[in-house]
Amino acid sequence: MSSAGAQGSCAPVRAPQATLEFNHKDPMLDRHRSVRWLNSRAGGGSKYVVAGLTEYEMQASFDMRIEPREVGLGRYCLDPVRVNPKVNVVKHLVYIASELERGSCEYNAVYAHEGEHVKVNRGMEADIRAALDDLVNDVVGKVGAMFPMPAENVQSAIRRLLSEYGRDFKRRLRDIDRRRREEQRRIDTPEEYQRLSLSCGPNSAFQTVLQQAVR
Repeated sequence: MSSAGAQGSCAPVRAPQATLEFNHKDPMLDRHRSVRWLNSRAGGGSKYVVAGLTEYEMQASFDMRIEPREVGLGRYCLDPVRVNPKVNVVKHLVYIASELERGSCEYNAVYAHEGEHVKVNRGMEADIRAALDDLVNDVVGKVGAMFPMPAENVQSAIRRLLSEYGRDFKRRLRDIDRRRREEQRRIDTPEEYQRLSLSCGPNSAFQTVLQQAVR
């Protein structure tokens, strides 16, 4: 490569393996837990009976490999040969108290309420896909636009990039999950619990069977 070429930006000579791997899990319904168990699981302390609960959990990892490529005059470019953020949804469970009969007014009310939580989780998954696709493009674009560097700077630059993008990966997921939790809290308000408790009439299972079962 000519000296002029060696001073240019480091466009990669081959396309990197740059993909987001997102393993989705559809929500599963569990109707085998008692209302007492649900209230214990929710942490207790609420003055309203918890008749339904949605739990969501994911695991994430970020695999990135950068290789130096000599471009002449003792200078090197850095190629992101692999950029692979991975997210596995390992739990998406919807619990409805076993005391509620399927198809009853109370069951349908709780099912609809938990469905709002499921919508938030699915919206978060869409946000994750967009954010991590953006991260992959950011890595490929910015590393490819770097200038060639002397050999003595290569290893420290690789360590810095791996650390920076690893932190960026965690930050993006953390910010999205924080917004998800905020949206979930806006669903579980005292006003919503009050609405649920009255949604099936004054003598529904919310005031009778569930109140008795949770004691």
